[in-house]
Amino acid sequence: MATIKVKKLKTIPAEITVPGDKSISHRSAMFAGLAKGTTIIDGFLPSEDCLCTVKAMVALGATMEPLEEVEGVGLVKLAITGSGRKLKAPASFIDCGNSGTTMRLLSGILSAQPFTSELRGDESLSRRPMKRVADPLTQMGAVIEGHGMSVCAPLRITGGALQPINYTLPMASAQVKSAVLLAGMLATGKTTVIESVPTRNHTESLMTHFGVKWYRKGDEVTVYGNQEPQPNDMSVPGDISSAAFWMVAAAATPEAQITIRNVGLNPTRTGIITVLLRMGAQVTQSDEKDDGEPFGNITVKGGELHGTHIGGADISNVIDELPILAVAAALARGNTLISDAQELRVKETDRIAAVAKNLRAMGVTVQEFDDGMEIEGGAKLHGATIETYGDHRIAMAFAIAGMFAEGQTLIEGAECIATSYPGFESALNRFIGGESEVAAIPVLSRVPRKVGERLSIKKDDAEKPVSAAVVPHVIAIDGPAASGKSSVARRVAERLGWTCVNTGNMYRAITWAILNRGIDASDAPAVAMLAASLPLEFETTESGTSIRIDGHVASAELTSDAVNRAVSLVAAVPAVRERLVSGQRALASRGPLVMEGRDIGSVVFPDAAFKFYIDASEEVRSARRQAQGHTDRVGERDRLDTTRKNSPLVTAADAVVIDSSRMTLDEVVEHVLSVLRSRGLAGSSAG
Repeated sequence: MATIKVKKLKTIPAEITVPGDKSISHRSAMFAGLAKGTTIIDGFLPSEDCLCTVKAMVALGATMEPLEEVEGVGLVKLAITGSGRKLKAPASFIDCGNSGTTMRLLSGILSAQPFTSELRGDESLSRRPMKRVADPLTQMGAVIEGHGMSVCAPLRITGGALQPINYTLPMASAQVKSAVLLAGMLATGKTTVIESVPTRNHTESLMTHFGVKWYRKGDEVTVYGNQEPQPNDMSVPGDISSAAFWMVAAAATPEAQITIRNVGLNPTRTGIITVLLRMGAQVTQSDEKDDGEPFGNITVKGGELHGTHIGGADISNVIDELPILAVAAALARGNTLISDAQELRVKETDRIAAVAKNLRAMGVTVQEFDDGMEIEGGAKLHGATIETYGDHRIAMAFAIAGMFAEGQTLIEGAECIATSYPGFESALNRFIGGESEVAAIPVLSRVPRKVGERLSIKKDDAEKPVSAAVVPHVIAIDGPAASGKSSVARRVAERLGWTCVNTGNMYRAITWAILNRGIDASDAPAVAMLAASLPLEFETTESGTSIRIDGHVASAELTSDAVNRAVSLVAAVPAVRERLVSGQRALASRGPLVMEGRDIGSVVFPDAAFKFYIDASEEVRSARRQAQGHTDRVGERDRLDTTRKNSPLVTAADAVVIDSSRMTLDEVVEHVLSVLRSRGLAGSSAG
């Protein structure tokens, strides 16, 4: 479980940008996948949720080509090629992860397809009600089966020729409206959705962009049937829901000013600006442009906020921003009432209960109601341990609250942030101070150990905590394939007299064992079953550690092309990672370590005192692999490593990033040692 440590606000940056809009990224991938031809999407949000949508469209017959990645964020530009409105039946169930948008909107599309499909989600998504989309889609002729009265996932959808309907939304929901409109676009005749309260209109905007005919008359939105979207390149603006966190941080800080550039300014999403203005903030919009979706810059000047009432027509326009607005209310003078927000009860978690509980933990007086809460502002916040309940917006909202609290605030379960805002921790560090404060730590002598000493790793060791005493003596080195991190880690360990641990070889050893038994590396259940039962031992050697499987130590086999091709698939299986992470943590008790891999600083040792991320261009890394005599497709390895749901390759927020593309090995090693010396790791062996 990832934890973010938040300390007092240090500075407000003059400018910041935020990742692409989540709602638009989802919808653009769906429309592109339904179009016959190629659409290039720039500014795409590579969050776990949006990537679930891309993978779903690929499973249904589209193809995706990555075009540009940004370090610490992920895939921001891609090309999706669809084969038209008639999709192919998926080979297996479609995994929607934690994404309600993926499941609900895709239900509309799949209801019009002449096959049966199944949509699954994680534990949280499987509790969220899908009856709200199942009801109208059933009226149109689809057969949708789920669990219980609320029709919860997994959903089994049998589609076919749909009939048009006129449907009045029983609640303000852009997702339900969009599901019906997408189904109507693929049905016969004209389908109309009637909404008493306007909801976000990204689906309508994108229908125009992709050449789909529709019109609005009053509170009715009508789409013509038997249509196929036309491919059309597009740019996704920054997500105003992500910008909201920094807007509140600046608004609550007297004399502060921040400009957030290239943010979506769709009028159905700018309620956060309206409410902050009502609370006394100074907010201006500038340089507004329109490329299908309006966007521009937002500037916020800080001052004293005061309480307000957020309810009625406000709610549909700020539904995603209510957790951070609740934090703004706690920082304001006077009381704030949030009402008519029953929808918050059925989000990723019960957000009313989660916000109220966490605010109280920080010293705020909150009265909770069925449809909202009343927050008494002006209290002195104090640090607390925050429960996120797996909800990304709760995690980020209380990271902002932590910046205004006395003492340290711990955001536990912070890995959920990746569902909507990759790079959030890096941005947060710009506000609370970029690098961790690390006291001087002397170089430890190598702990005496016997060569050949073995450490058996049991399946249930994964949950054992790591002693706080050993974490300061771990140097975590992460990076993509062929970045040079293994060679750097080995040299640094030699110079320090520490033990080097190559975790990549651990995953390769498991992969070798799987292939050696004739198991297909893409068969995740079979891989998980074997990984859970394999007898594993870590053995100390003169140069570091090796892994024994069934008493055998694989060596040359670990770098074979077959292992190279399969290792990322195997490493993505949760059971494999859980088993090996337990061993990696156990090794820390044996003495100071230089450990390298893909998730050492982000997952295995998130509290490590020293973290590095060694990178290089894909071209340079491919050349390195070829020089070693291997045909390793590093680009494909990168995509698998960075998009996997479990412990993806990321740059830890407090890691020192080194681009080794134009550096020799000795130069990189000296750079690492220099950083270690500057941060208090003293001793002649590091000099």
